[in-house]
Amino acid sequence: MAFAAAAADDNGKISLPNQEVSGVLTAIGGGIVGAVISILVARASDRETLSHITHVLEGSLTNELRSDNARLASARQLWHHYFITTLRGQNVWRYELYPFHQSAHIRSLAVEIDVPADGGLTHRYSIEAFVRHEALTVVSRKVNDEANVFVEVYPQFDGEFSEYYGTGFVRTWDRKNIVTKVMISRFPLVTSAEGTVAEADFAELDRIWESGFKRVNEVLPDCT
Repeated sequence: MAFAAAAADDNGKISLPNQEVSGVLTAIGGGIVGAVISILVARASDRETLSHITHVLEGSLTNELRSDNARLASARQLWHHYFITTLRGQNVWRYELYPFHQSAHIRSLAVEIDVPADGGLTHRYSIEAFVRHEALTVVSRKVNDEANVFVEVYPQFDGEFSEYYGTGFVRTWDRKNIVTKVMISRFPLVTSAEGTVAEADFAELDRIWESGFKRVNEVLPDCT
C-alpha cells in the first residue's frame, strides 16, 4: 500500500513500470497481515498470553523511567540486591532479588517483587530502573504507596562487571530517612536467604561494599 501510494501519478494511477512490483508487495503485505491475524485468533483463548502482552504494552507506554533500549541490555539480568536498613533500632543487611531479566518492556525496566518481612508477612514492591550515561538508578516503592520511595544510584554501571556498588536514599521501616550502602551482584555474595541477612554475614558484606565502592568512588570529608 505504501509503495502504491508513492508510485501513483497525479491521477491516482500506478505507473506501468511499477505495477508488477506493486502487485508483489501487495501480496506479501496481505500475507503478513493475514498471518498476524491468524496468530492473534489462535491465541485468543490463551488468556495468560494475552494478559502478558497487554502488560508489556501497557508498561512500555506508561513507565515513567525510560532509557535508550540498548543501554538497558546489560541491566536485564537477575540481580542479587543487598542494602543496609534500620530495623527496630538495629542496622541490618537485607537481601532480595531484582529479576530485571523478566522485564520485556521497551525502553524501560519494571518488575514487581514480594519482599519478606518479619512475622511471615510479605510486601509487594514495584521496582523500576533507568540508565543515564554510566549511572544506573533503581527506584522502588511499595505497590499502592507513593510516599515511601527507595532510590539507589550505581555511579559506574557499564555492564562489564558482576558486582556494582552504590548509595541509596530511603525512609526506613522505623520512619527515618537514611543514606545507605547498596550492592547488586550477578551471584549471591553470602549464603543467607532472602530477607534479613544472618548477623554472621554482616562483616563480609561490609567488607565487600567498602572495598568495591571506595575503589572507584570517594566520599568527600567536611570542609572544616
